[in-house]
Amino acid sequence: MVKISIITPVYNVQNYLSKCLESILNQTLRDYELIIVDDGSPDKSGIIADEYKKIDSRIKVVHKENGGAPSARNIGIDMAEGKYLYFPDSDDWLEPNYLENLYKCAIKSNADLTISGFVIEYFENNESHSFQTSVNSVNFNNYKSVRENIHNYFNNMMVAVPWNKLYKTNYIKENNIRFPNLKWDDLHFNLEVLKNINSVSISSISGYHFFRSRAGSETTTVFDGLLYEKRREQFTHILDIYGYWGISDPNIMNVLYGYYAARLVQCIQEISINNLPYKRKTIKNILNDDISNIAVKNGLFDSKILELANFPLKYHLYTTCLITGKILGFVKIHMTSFFYKFKAQSVNKAIKVK
Repeated sequence: MVKISIITPVYNVQNYLSKCLESILNQTLRDYELIIVDDGSPDKSGIIADEYKKIDSRIKVVHKENGGAPSARNIGIDMAEGKYLYFPDSDDWLEPNYLENLYKCAIKSNADLTISGFVIEYFENNESHSFQTSVNSVNFNNYKSVRENIHNYFNNMMVAVPWNKLYKTNYIKENNIRFPNLKWDDLHFNLEVLKNINSVSISSISGYHFFRSRAGSETTTVFDGLLYEKRREQFTHILDIYGYWGISDPNIMNVLYGYYAARLVQCIQEISINNLPYKRKTIKNILNDDISNIAVKNGLFDSKILELANFPLKYHLYTTCLITGKILGFVKIHMTSFFYKFKAQSVNKAIKVK
């Protein structure tokens, strides 16, 4: 059995794929298999993958009809023979010792899930910005400690994404956990991973480089105005998990509500700066939604700026919401460095662990 099964879906990344694959081949940890799933990519991504397969016997390439990243990752899970699963995005890259360090953490803790920090790389308006996201190392060795603490890791992206994690393969397969066929499937997958998990290890290492702002990537697309619906769907799933756990502690729930309220501010920002015909209706839907109202009234914020941006949502001030959204959008577009520095500072707020 190899140590890690690395699974990466590939679609329209011909300009980025070689850098990603080279960073994997240059890992100091050598005992892995790399499963590349070409999701019907119309560019040369599949050809590039096949060329790499010729030069390294650890690489397996699957070509399939386009079905989205979830279906591609699920094929990889079914094929995986490693002790752990790892899911890098094909337009990102890894520092040479990243997987070795992450694997050592996983082995030492014997956790079902090991989570690391990462580096966010932005490129906007011909300017590049890199910010490190890192937290203190800690192990949660039973389901009670996981459930009492994992809420602290939602707001800094550490829970949502799959590319900063090692998953025990046996745990994933024995519990039949797969990526759902949804936009932004990552968080839904990780919530199902957490649902019945008994151990999670958080590592302070941060050797994964996440390329945030590639034009046309899922992380920069607003899904034709459906951002709010997707965010609400995600948060409803979070509430379902906490209901399953029987957790209603206000100290925990208000942190989660703060996480969702911050996502609502993002929705207002994106709606305000885009030319959507149903802008007014969408904002009113947000303001009148029961879950939104609870979140904006009870949510705890790590940032005074977010707290101020939340004010018009809290008091149903439609015009002020629109103005606030436009201001945030303007700052994002025209004061890029300040905007992303602020986001990085928000991500790196101290985390309290019970």
